[in-house]
Amino acid sequence: MNSSLRLSGGRSAAALVATLALAAGLTACGSDDPDDTATDPASSSSPSGEPTSETPSETPTETPPPDSGSGAQATIPATGSAGVTEVTLISATEGGGSDSTLALALDTDQARADFAAQFDGAFAETVSTTSTEVAERDAGATAYGATVAIGCEAPRSVAVEAGEAGFEVIPKLPRSSVQCLAPMTYVVLFAVPNA
Repeated sequence: MNSSLRLSGGRSAAALVATLALAAGLTACGSDDPDDTATDPASSSSPSGEPTSETPSETPTETPPPDSGSGAQATIPATGSAGVTEVTLISATEGGGSDSTLALALDTDQARADFAAQFDGAFAETVSTTSTEVAERDAGATAYGATVAIGCEAPRSVAVEAGEAGFEVIPKLPRSSVQCLAPMTYVVLFAVPNA
């Protein structure tokens, strides 16, 4: 009878340890900020007698992706010696590519196709289309692109620095320890006036 008590006690202890490990794992997935709650901005109300008016949103502004897997697009601020003040940020979950701070010139259809070829699925088409749009905005400028980060959080801004090897794009990533199940690919596109 002693051995059966030991076995049942061992099973209870193992079940308790497994339950505690599961609870700790689920707690680790939660937010560190207890005040961090989701809110619906559309549910805010104004005083009943005043009409509501929409105001332009602050950067970054996002546009919904046209279809699944194609990514999201936003405009973020830029600083640096290149004189670029804002860039287009495109992102997608598991979009592929490899991060590099060196921007590539996207001045021809072939250059844009080669740059987009590193990305997976519909995201490659989104990068190609958006880089063409950036290139066509100003005939007196050259479009550039860089995969600035692959991770869980988007850059808040970038610094575009002119150097001997071309333009270097340095992302300003938030200080966070967010963990994600699937990495995001972040691509920056911008145009620089021709010299």
